[in-house]
Amino acid sequence: MKTIYLKYVPVILLTCLLHYTSGAQIHPDSLRKFITGSRFAANKKIQEFYTALHYNTAWIGQHNTPNLVYFLDMLNTSPALGLQEKEYNFPFVRSFRDKKIQLQYSDDSLEAEIKFTETAIQFYTDLAYGNTKPSFGYNGLQYMPACHNIPALLAGSLAAKALPLLVAQISGTLPEIAILENKLRWFNSIIKDPGFSEVVIASNKVSIANQPLVKKLYQLGIIDNASNNLPDSLLKQKVKEAQIQCNLLPNGLLGAATLRELNTRLTARVEQVSTSLNYYRWLNCIVQIQPVITVNIPAAYLKVYDKNNVLLEMRVVVGKKSTPTPTLISTVDEVVLYPYWHVPYSIATKEILPILKRNPGYINTGNYQVLNTAGKIMDPYAVNWNSLSPSYFPYLIRQSTGCDNALGLLKLNFKNPFGVYLHDTNGKKYFSYLRRYLSHGCMRMQKPMEMGHLLLKNNSIAIDTLDQKGCLKNQSPIMVHATEHMPVIVWYNPAGIDSAGRLLFYEDVYRKFK
Repeated sequence: MKTIYLKYVPVILLTCLLHYTSGAQIHPDSLRKFITGSRFAANKKIQEFYTALHYNTAWIGQHNTPNLVYFLDMLNTSPALGLQEKEYNFPFVRSFRDKKIQLQYSDDSLEAEIKFTETAIQFYTDLAYGNTKPSFGYNGLQYMPACHNIPALLAGSLAAKALPLLVAQISGTLPEIAILENKLRWFNSIIKDPGFSEVVIASNKVSIANQPLVKKLYQLGIIDNASNNLPDSLLKQKVKEAQIQCNLLPNGLLGAATLRELNTRLTARVEQVSTSLNYYRWLNCIVQIQPVITVNIPAAYLKVYDKNNVLLEMRVVVGKKSTPTPTLISTVDEVVLYPYWHVPYSIATKEILPILKRNPGYINTGNYQVLNTAGKIMDPYAVNWNSLSPSYFPYLIRQSTGCDNALGLLKLNFKNPFGVYLHDTNGKKYFSYLRRYLSHGCMRMQKPMEMGHLLLKNNSIAIDTLDQKGCLKNQSPIMVHATEHMPVIVWYNPAGIDSAGRLLFYEDVYRKFK
């Protein structure tokens, strides 16, 4: 096992550090007492780590030099892993590398030993769960990933002299993670090349003569060789692949939108991939435990994960820039069949009221009902609409069930403070749009019945009946408790992977990353 371990150690660095890491001899009792009397005394992770090692050192001392050399090398490759070396005790690590720290005394060696452990625990924790968690306006689950015991696994790999195997042991198993890691390695290799420069494509000619185009396609990993003499027909196909990657219409033409996306700096693409990679690392633990609904707002897309599989995926319509869909984590607990659409106050007063002032009959033609504060249905012709305004509107407008109901035949309820939900829709045509940022904040599903079957798997009769009866006018809503209480995660992820395993960049429609 030791021979296997040493083959990962850079020999030059190992030679340089052999004398430098020896420090003073540290006895387990000394290490235990030092931890107890230092700022690390309350650090449970440090305590657990050294308990597993019986308070033997992991980094300081010549017998530990291979561990330290390998770990420092891992820190150095942080950008290729979507991490930032400067986040890991960087002043201390840099001073150690620059030989500004002298381990001449016992306390120096003890301090260095524990700092390296603190750094390693944080580094491998971020590698497992991501160094950046998505931002949520509401977190009803208080989910924090914790599917690995990082201190125990780190100590075990060091004791077995198998530190290089730890990365594979803790890495997330969602397919997105491996694909994004590979893309990130490619982008970083391009950026590290001495001849690298950012490319600006000025010409809209799809031709081998347009060398900035060829160079950018190579940088994006869409063609294999920047000097490859591709025929124009094949180059056009590669432009289509780039358009798919940027979530654009794949027509093979260098229009304004395509040029804008292709001229996005490669370093900005690295930031997008790094952010997305860390988000998927964060997601990985929860989907290994139970099925999870995810809605990615920039993608306007929904996936249901179960472990490493996608059970269901579909296009969705999400909020406009002016009425954005909020980010949140909750749990679907109720499926409503034949839902009423209770028109939000802002829509009722700003959009419907002006129509009613001109034509009260709009209530009947739109299959709406007007309810007063007592819940009584009012005759729309008996209401003085001209006396009402956005500041005074003592009515509730709801749309009854039927084929023209804005919520369609099915609605998913989950607790959140924003009043949003997932639902069917009568506007099916919008799912063919590439830019599906059209709603007032709620999320419209392309495949609502398939989602209903997933959530009501022990009560499929309810969904089957819905399929058979279709849209019944003036049918009272039917509330059905979800058999499968699935978490729903609505997040804002700048990149992702499609069903063919291709990297996709999404429009930053709400300008959250600028």
